[in-house]
Amino acid sequence: MGAYHHSQETMATVLAKFQETQRMQEEQYLGFREELRTISSALGTIVGVLKEVLNTRRDTVALQGAPDTSMDDELPTTSADASGQEAPPQDHHTSTPPPAEGEPPCKWSLRSRNKTEHNAKTPAKK
Repeated sequence: MGAYHHSQETMATVLAKFQETQRMQEEQYLGFREELRTISSALGTIVGVLKEVLNTRRDTVALQGAPDTSMDDELPTTSADASGQEAPPQDHHTSTPPPAEGEPPCKWSLRSRNKTEHNAKTPAKK
């Protein structure tokens, strides 16, 4: 009879541990579910903002009379300052400061200068 009683205690212990594990998993599930709702809501907000930006850009392009390129794969690479004026393209050859006294010139600016001089001396091909 003692073995039967012992196995009932073991079964009760196993059942209690199982129920505790099940309760903990349910709490985790509910926590994850709440986190997913929060993430989903945040993503919905982000998507809404992105749609608004896209619509604003389309409206701006339409007002300017230019073709709508908002769905192109490549975004424009021009830069504009705060006034909306487009900045002139930067050439790293001309924007490099001149070398200090006694330093050799940058090979890129030297190549660029030599090419410019060569092009000035050579008549254009027709």
